[in-house]
Formats: sequence, C-alpha cells, structure tokens
Amino acid sequence: MAIRKSAAAEIEVLLADLSGDDAVGRETAAARLTVIGVRAVPHLIVAFDRSPSAAARVAILKVLEATPDRRSAELGAEQLEAVQAVPAVQAAAVSLLGAYLESPESTRVLDTLTAFILDAERPDALRLRALDAIERTLPHVLKPIRVRLSEDPSSAVRAWASASTSTGTPLIDPHLAIEAAAAGDPADPRFLRELVPAGSADAPLPTLHRLVEVARDREATATGAAERGAWLAVRGVVHLALARRASRVAVYDLREAIARAVEPLPDGFAEAAGLVGDAACLESIAEWLARSRAGTDAPLREWQRDLVKAGRSIVERERLTRRHAVVRKIARSSPDIAAALVGPGAAHGAGSASEASIKKQE
Repeated sequence: MAIRKSAAAEIEVLLADLSGDDAVGRETAAARLTVIGVRAVPHLIVAFDRSPSAAARVAILKVLEATPDRRSAELGAEQLEAVQAVPAVQAAAVSLLGAYLESPESTRVLDTLTAFILDAERPDALRLRALDAIERTLPHVLKPIRVRLSEDPSSAVRAWASASTSTGTPLIDPHLAIEAAAAGDPADPRFLRELVPAGSADAPLPTLHRLVEVARDREATATGAAERGAWLAVRGVVHLALARRASRVAVYDLREAIARAVEPLPDGFAEAAGLVGDAACLESIAEWLARSRAGTDAPLREWQRDLVKAGRSIVERERLTRRHAVVRKIARSSPDIAAALVGPGAAHGAGSASEASIKKQE
C-alpha cells in the first residue's frame, strides 16, 4: 500500500529530527517512527544509506530493531558482514539482529551472527556482544561451537567459552561492564579494554569521564608493571572513545598523560590528542618530542610520528599560528620541533631543515 503524501512528509521530518543534535527531538522522533512501524522502514533504510553520520545510522538501526521486518534484518546482516563498517554501527546491527532471532528471519540472522562470532579477525567486544545476543534467546545453539571458542585466539572469547561451559555464567554486556567499572566495581583491565570500543559509543559522557578517573587511580595503585600498563591502555581507549564523540571532558588527563610519559603511550592517546587536544596539549607533545630526540627504536619512532601528526592536527583545528603564545614558547626552546608541528615560519627562519631533525630518528 502506498504511503500517503502527508504521511511520507511526516516521516521525512521525523528522520531529520532523528539525525539532529537535539536529544529530546531524537527520542521523540524515534518513538514516533516506531509507532509508524513498517510504513517507515523503506524511508529509514534510504536514510541509513544516505547518512554519513555513524550516530544517525545507529539511531536508525535502533528504530528498525523495534520494527520487525525482513528488510530491517537484511540491513543489519549487511552491516555485520561489512568489514569496514564503523564499530558503533556494527554494535547496533548486532542488537538489531538479536531481536530477530525468534522471527521468520531467524535462520539468516543466526547464520550471520555465528559467522561473525567465529571470525577471529573481528573485534572481540563485538563478537562477545553477538554471543550475548544468542545467549539471551537461543542458548542451546551455542553448544556446538563452545569447543571451538575455547581455543580461540582471543583470551576474552576463550574466557567466555570456559565460563559458559563450566558455570553457565552469562556474558557481560559491554554497556553494563563500563557502567560497573566506572562506578568503581572490580574489573579486569584487559577484558575491559576489549569491551570499551563496543560499549562506549552511546555511553553517557560522564560515565566515560569517571572511567578515565577510575583507570588512572587503579594505575596509580597497581602493584606491578603489567597491571599498570593494562590500566594505562584502558585510559587510552576511553580517551579515544571520548574524542571520537568530540568530547573534551578529559583533555586535562590526556595532556598530563603525554607530559608525564617516560615511554610511548598505548594506542588511543595520540589519536585522541589529534582529535580534541588543545594548545596546552601541543605544548606537552613538543616537550615529549624534545626529551626523546635520541630515540632510535621502532616503537619510539612510530610514537614520535604519531605525536607529530597529532600536533599538526591540533594546529590546524585550533588555527594556531607562530604568533600564538604556546607556539612562540615551543619555537624558543625547540625551533625544529616548532617548525615540524606548525611550519617553517614558526621557527622564525630556524630551519627549512625543521622536519629533518625529527626524521633523522626514523
């Protein structure tokens, strides 16, 4: 049945609100689109394909999750099968498919989820999320693959298989794990680090901020280097999660982490600095580069390259020029580094050889 012009116009308005910045508007639009139901599905799928925003795509998949329809299941399966899909979108696709495990589309859905789970190249947190979706609805179908999962390359997946086999312990939802850890509950930092990418996309920003604080405190009180490193790695992935949502709520910790580091930091720190770092972060980056000029090993060279890239991103985003106080300060103490981060003019003629001094270490 064709949708009346007035109804189609209403759906288009609701889709615009669903992709907008107003939280109340998004929630209202999602609720109304859910009520409209199957009639809105074609419009939602078209809007999904057209939208470049991961947040909007996640919102659309959540509405489709509440609207049983074969086309919704197909879209969810396509996103889970796509290797290059954004993790937050794939997490929403897993939830959508989980809602169809008892529908007429259950065979296709189960096949898609199972193939995803068995693919060791996929992110651990998303594989665990898919396991959870099946565990909640069709736990008996997981029995044949538990033996395979007990030998999986991922320690997190092996732990799940072992716990499920021996005790029947349910899989921890990434969102709940983040909430619990941020509240101060005991947590395994290695497992938590694998869950953060899937559970942080729509976690409240204050929760992620608290998790940064908790990870820093746990790192400070850790009894061994391995545990300290694991909590530092958690801080890195949480900083990156915040930065990808354009949040600067924890930039102070990011800045201090770089300033105090005595060796290259784990993944997440440099990329986060490039996304949301400020002028003070640029100063910390310059100081670190100045301290490490004699480095020759590969990890150190890679970290230096990452910092230079982050610094350049800060300069471009914040529109810093050689007239800025921080840039002038960097140029006075390290002309070559200032030139590498900002451009030759920042060194006041100190060097067309600016980047060469950093590249010498590569």
